[in-house]
Amino acid sequence: MAFDWVVALVFAAMSVSAALVALALMPGVAFPGGRASGRAGNRELVFLFEGEHLVDATPEARRFLAAGPAGLSDWQRLCARVLPRFPCFSQRMANLPHDGSTHLTEASGDGQLSANWLGGVTRLCLRLPEPAAAEGVPDAQSLSAMTAELSTLRDVVEAMPTPAWQQDDHGAVSWANSAYLDLARAQQGEDRPLGWPLPALLAPPPGDEAERHRVVLHIGTEERWFDCASVATGGTRFHFALPADGAVRAETALRNFVQTLSKTFAELPIGLAVFNRARELVLFNPAISDLFNLEPEFLTGRPTLVAVLDRLRETRMMPEPKDYRSWREQIVRLERDAADGVYSDTWTLPNGQVYRVTGRPHPDGAVAFLFEDISAEMSLTRRFRGEIETGQAVIDSLSEAIAVFSSGGIMTMSNAAYSELWGEDPRLVMGTLDIAAATAQWQENAMPEETGTALEMSRHIRQRKPWSGTLVHADGRRLVCRLCPIGAGAVLAGFRPEHLDRAGDDAASRATG
Repeated sequence: MAFDWVVALVFAAMSVSAALVALALMPGVAFPGGRASGRAGNRELVFLFEGEHLVDATPEARRFLAAGPAGLSDWQRLCARVLPRFPCFSQRMANLPHDGSTHLTEASGDGQLSANWLGGVTRLCLRLPEPAAAEGVPDAQSLSAMTAELSTLRDVVEAMPTPAWQQDDHGAVSWANSAYLDLARAQQGEDRPLGWPLPALLAPPPGDEAERHRVVLHIGTEERWFDCASVATGGTRFHFALPADGAVRAETALRNFVQTLSKTFAELPIGLAVFNRARELVLFNPAISDLFNLEPEFLTGRPTLVAVLDRLRETRMMPEPKDYRSWREQIVRLERDAADGVYSDTWTLPNGQVYRVTGRPHPDGAVAFLFEDISAEMSLTRRFRGEIETGQAVIDSLSEAIAVFSSGGIMTMSNAAYSELWGEDPRLVMGTLDIAAATAQWQENAMPEETGTALEMSRHIRQRKPWSGTLVHADGRRLVCRLCPIGAGAVLAGFRPEHLDRAGDDAASRATG
């Protein structure tokens, strides 16, 4: 019997609860602290919430809620829909358990919202004006077309792979698409539900109200960059973000590359100066200042090519021109040849320094000049040339005809006596006369019966073996010939008239006697 009473009480409680819910959902029902139904012609939307969970709602209220942002809880979707009409909605709802009831009116006076606290359940009644059949209101066919277009636009915005959102005058996010919501979840963690209003993830830096800006978002240990664009309309701002990770990586790589080049140029001993299409100095390295004693302040002022060359002429850091006219012609030629990629010159300065100057064209009409100090190289070249000339003068003073063949069989040196003896100066064809050509020359200028001697000399030269013998010249002189291997695989061939050789031996005998 007791069990039957308990069952009866449970069913009675359930019936009362269902009746209360049905009563709470009835439009126009007033609750303590609330207000009666609004003005005639308004439509009422009733919601019952337990926390953020929707317990029940009228059919029209469910349609109203379904138009909210996807991917949010029922309460957050309601907030997204009503906050633009009632900005203080969130604050009033936070105080509702204490106040018991509250009432909000839209600034235009058209919409109203009342809320009641029913022992842990929140009842919301939203009254919105009914569409009136007045002038300017579209007909049913036009309204259907606009509704279809609106549905398409919503689908497009939700399917956008890039974040889009709206902010009110206070900077709060009042609307966002699915891409923004996914980004917000990834930023705060999948295990934490999103709250409303949504966090302003991609807000511009403080004080920066530019329509375009770049923002970095930290998601865990990952950095994600976005290029954001803003459009102001109707007191709110719409924002759009495009992923910029690839652009940031490219810019970083380019910046690092430029820094590497700058460090490399800074350490180069060769001076570099780049002039743009307008022939203004846009890039230079410290070597330019060192080579020409130019002040950094002058170089950083983007002087023109003419101004730089005028300064060099004034400080006597370039060859002195004959007159101003020839100087201007030299500048025009330098600029023209550098643009064509053919300018190359050696500047001998009044102080004795020697610079090699090279001009090269660059993209967009720019011109680059390279200045290399070759004073030491030129000094060494002059010294080597002097030593070679001195050595040549020494062997030219000898009465013995001398020729030197390299390890490759090419004649690399001879003296004046050799040229006089064999009727041709090998120095005129130095580097091209080989053993075979020299042997033919000897045979041509020797007695016919001396052909074997010339060939024997040729064979010993190739074998790099010492040898001595005699050969009769075509003019009847008997020549004492010798082959002597010297350094680096070379062989020296000597030809001396026999009477001079005998006279030399007699003189040596008298000197030792």
